[in-house]
Amino acid sequence: MLELADRRIVMLAPCLGKFGGIETFCITLIEDLIKRGAKIRLLRKKVRGFATDGSIEKNETEIRLTWTEKESDRFTSQFVSPKDLVIKDAIRDCDLVHLHNPMVKGVWYAKKFRKPCVMTIYNWRRRGFHPRLIAWKWAVNQVDRRWYISEFVWNTWERKKRKNSDRLPVVSRMPIEETPPNQRKGFLFIGRWIPNKGIRVLLEAYRKLSPDPVKWPLIMLGDGPLRSEILSFVNEQKINGLETPGFVSESERHQFTRNAKWMVVPPNTREDLGLTPLEARSVGVPCIATKDGGLIETAGAHALFSIPGDVESLTRCLSKAVKMDENRYREMIEMSKQGLNEYVRPLDEYAKQYLALLKASEQN
Repeated sequence: MLELADRRIVMLAPCLGKFGGIETFCITLIEDLIKRGAKIRLLRKKVRGFATDGSIEKNETEIRLTWTEKESDRFTSQFVSPKDLVIKDAIRDCDLVHLHNPMVKGVWYAKKFRKPCVMTIYNWRRRGFHPRLIAWKWAVNQVDRRWYISEFVWNTWERKKRKNSDRLPVVSRMPIEETPPNQRKGFLFIGRWIPNKGIRVLLEAYRKLSPDPVKWPLIMLGDGPLRSEILSFVNEQKINGLETPGFVSESERHQFTRNAKWMVVPPNTREDLGLTPLEARSVGVPCIATKDGGLIETAGAHALFSIPGDVESLTRCLSKAVKMDENRYREMIEMSKQGLNEYVRPLDEYAKQYLALLKASEQN
């Protein structure tokens, strides 16, 4: 195992106060790093719209319970405000900085204190001449290593691939143990209940199809500002078969994932990556997804694809899944796993890059 004994690593990540994709990846990577002996300090920077709902603390506590006391002692986390001097002090006292998305202040302090600095870039590049966009581009250009979470995101930032840039998809603690096909049921949606995630389109398609609600329930995990509006719509349209457990823990999410017949990912928002399809495919759950941004990569070549925002197109995909015979479905299970190991690279890629940068920094 690559050792990072007592190396002090600061991670600075944007935070809305709710457990999501960045939080999932951070804690997954941190777990790998502390098992290699590193000391990790995670600073969750409050961004516009920040409002904690306790989900971050709940998930972090659940995961830390699986660590030894010694491992847990090597990790600290806290929320910080954008102007908090803690950011400056933490970077000054660390050995390496890992930024999640273009964090201008993080790059500035890393350069000031001559610290190796890497960045994971989650979001596709927006165009324009706004000062913030210019600052983000500067930050991305200044780091020692850049990792884009998908080819889609990478292509928006770099038309010509540069040295020290790579596609390295973020990962989570993947579900384990496949559920036998005959014990699975229904469609599963996991995500924030926000605009452009395709929630209304999915509900319309499910209502039009009106499958057997016992064999083919639609289970929708997550929460968000659209929840009351969506539930009112469901009551008005009398949609049978819908289950809305709300926010669940990581272990519960994994259980829902492996027990689903199909994972449905229907956004219309130029999705940067799409973590839930990777989790589903890891336990042989095939995907129904829109041809939207990074989902074309993560849902897999053999997914059932619909047109973003098109109810009829998604209805046809759901119908095809319901009518699929068992032999064909078993083929879909195996095909869904094809190429996953090549796409999701091992976590030790990060430790290798950290060590190379630390060695170069020490030699200078």
